[in-house]
Amino acid sequence: MIRLILLFLSFISFSSSAQMINNGMANLFTETPFFNEKYIRSVNLKSIIGTISSKKELGAIKKSGKKEAYIFNKKGNLIIHYLSNNTKSKTDTVFTFYEYNKENKNSVMRVSDSYGFYSYTKNYDSTSRLVNQVYSREKNASKSKMNFKLEERYIIFEESYQYSFQDSVQIVTTLNSNGRPYKIEKKFYDMLGYLTKSTTKLLISNKTKYELYHYNDRGFLKSIQYFKEAIKLPIKEIKYDYDEWGNVTFMDEYKNNERIIHKELLYEPSTLILKTILSQDLVSNLITITKFKSKFFNKI
Repeated sequence: MIRLILLFLSFISFSSSAQMINNGMANLFTETPFFNEKYIRSVNLKSIIGTISSKKELGAIKKSGKKEAYIFNKKGNLIIHYLSNNTKSKTDTVFTFYEYNKENKNSVMRVSDSYGFYSYTKNYDSTSRLVNQVYSREKNASKSKMNFKLEERYIIFEESYQYSFQDSVQIVTTLNSNGRPYKIEKKFYDMLGYLTKSTTKLLISNKTKYELYHYNDRGFLKSIQYFKEAIKLPIKEIKYDYDEWGNVTFMDEYKNNERIIHKELLYEPSTLILKTILSQDLVSNLITITKFKSKFFNKI
């Protein structure tokens, strides 16, 4: 009986952190980190590095020369993401670096481009709400993109955010560099605390847009519909499905009610680490295959 209880507790502990991808805020495949830090830390994962192949309609699978990697620290935080394209003449790689504060919130996101680097520096209040964000251009003192060292920083603009509540609605007012409001976002929550609707209004032009959020029976995000102005049909929709552990297994993107992209995510059965991403462009029928290899920190 004791053994069964211990096994049950072990199962509960594993299942609660078995989701490698945290899609609660719909950040999957965006620049915002979307991995579950608890899971990454629990399996001692250091990186997943993927090789990318492609297949045209009626064609054979061909290596593209591209690589994509996600690199983590020992706390489970994503610290580097890069996407490289190897050609006969050169290697072009886009790096994204992440830094975190003491509360484990992302405080800096730094991205390379053809002009050098740009960054977003974020500041939070005592309740972990974003209150200020600074956009800067930066100069790298190192000759290597991978080993970034800040030489010069030029502040381009900054935004600040003010919060208020009306019942179950959170109101976020965005102020520009001059301290004047230019945008208002309203986030609507249901009685269980799920975000159901988000509206955005630009104060000068009065342009508006909104999103609707839907969830499955287990509380995982099922779909987001994007609307513009007074158009009744969504201009965009993203749908998700999950396995028994809560890992995202597919992601479909629709434009004007027509499915345009289908993605499938496959995991290692023993560890539930992301193994393969299959992505199909349903307009061109081009299939992209990313196969990952995992590296781990040495266990002490």
